[in-house]
Amino acid sequence: MLKAIQSLDAATRLILRILCALLFAALGVLLLVNVFLRLAGSLTQFLTGKGLGGAAAFITKILPHTSFHWFDEIVELCFSALVFYGAASLWAVKGHFSAGDWLSKRLPGEKSCAVYKMFVMLMCAIFFAVLFYFGCRLVARATELSTVFQIPKKVMYSCIPVSAFIMLCYSVAEITQDIRGFVCGKKHIP
Repeated sequence: MLKAIQSLDAATRLILRILCALLFAALGVLLLVNVFLRLAGSLTQFLTGKGLGGAAAFITKILPHTSFHWFDEIVELCFSALVFYGAASLWAVKGHFSAGDWLSKRLPGEKSCAVYKMFVMLMCAIFFAVLFYFGCRLVARATELSTVFQIPKKVMYSCIPVSAFIMLCYSVAEITQDIRGFVCGKKHIP
């Protein structure tokens, strides 16, 4: 059973990393192409204004001089997925940002520190459970479609409950491990 959980953990982490890398690359390519096409449009306008209509026409034949009209939809989809799946990926490897653990250093004894850390993780788990619940409600209630591609908004919003569920699972696993270590008297190794 433990081996299956470890395999699922490794697969989840790998999928999240690959997904985030692909989303980031897609955003980079989209932004680069969009900027390039806008610059080509500005160049043709400049050339036309300077009386070089032939050069402007040549550039217009090679490159369209408008930006993507569907750009906003895809960027919205990629950014939302990247933010939520990226957060889940960081949560899985405990690589998320922290303002600093200044309180546990001031608590007396290891047991009070362990209880404090379990409390923080429990609050995180509760937050992820609430986020999962309301994310599922949002997905279930979403009926609109995107303007250009007619992508259901449910697809765009689905990253919220999926990532919240992943982070909830990792939080519950962390709490379970911390409780087991607390009861058995073993220190938890992060």
